[in-house]
Amino acid sequence: MKQEVLHDNLLNAIRAKVPQEENLANVLGNILCIGKEAIYRRLRGDVPFTLLETAMISKEMNFSVDGLLESVSQKSRPFQLKLTEFFNPLEIDFLMMENYVDVFRSIDADTYSECASSANILPQPLYQNYKFLSRFYLFKWKAQRDGLDSVKALHEIVPEERLVRIQQSLVMEARRVKDTCYILDNMLFIYLINDIKYFASVNLISRDDVQELKEELFHLLNYLERLAAKGKFENGNRIHFYISNINFDTTYTYIHTQKCSLSLIKAFTLNGIASLDDKTFESVKNWILSLKRFSTLISESGDLQRIHFFKRQRELVASL
Repeated sequence: MKQEVLHDNLLNAIRAKVPQEENLANVLGNILCIGKEAIYRRLRGDVPFTLLETAMISKEMNFSVDGLLESVSQKSRPFQLKLTEFFNPLEIDFLMMENYVDVFRSIDADTYSECASSANILPQPLYQNYKFLSRFYLFKWKAQRDGLDSVKALHEIVPEERLVRIQQSLVMEARRVKDTCYILDNMLFIYLINDIKYFASVNLISRDDVQELKEELFHLLNYLERLAAKGKFENGNRIHFYISNINFDTTYTYIHTQKCSLSLIKAFTLNGIASLDDKTFESVKNWILSLKRFSTLISESGDLQRIHFFKRQRELVASL
């Protein structure tokens, strides 16, 4: 759907809920806790309402987000494909990345929140503190989108400082979720190691780069094993790891906070398809939770399975 249509539908839904004698800018400013000038930019359409802002408004005013998106039938559900540019990003690209971080940043510590992913690629909140791993996924995204001829060697990729700060913020803010669950494809590290080996074979990743990736992967595995053993982050919020016995077609994620229920489907390695639709959220959540029946818990109590899993992953990394 065109952004203009979504914007008009949202404003129509808001106006239907706000009495004529009340100032629309004041009402929205109180809901979103932002200044009048920022509100007016959104009302004029100069700046789009973010997913989180749309969720907050719809929740406060009690209207359905899926109604705004004019589904053509009961079998059609609304999504937004977030095609973020990671090389030479524009302001709108940074804003899309920061909007996602804001979903976690807005979590009230005194309320329940949950996040779960069934992942066949390393989840971003787990690896984006690692310099070369973060660069590798940027490198792969660029190589797949624009072709091998367009991509620089891994050690030549230097992401924008603002992008790095956003990535680091995501790692920290995602820990605010009260209950996090990762169901990992049992082939996840095999996929990653195979990718690294391939790009090294065509001389786009040097021996030194491979060694850096290898060391970071060992550090990451050590960190994940400690998290799995404790079953919680340093701030006390819970985290659970499952290893699936079946493979996934892509990565699915849902996030539930006091302000929104967001579902995401991974696309193009780093991009995502997002939805605030309630029925879509329930479908994605049920899909993810159903995978627990085909998975093995390695957090806290699953000592033997956890030890065997991480031993196998370290052997894979050692093969680099």
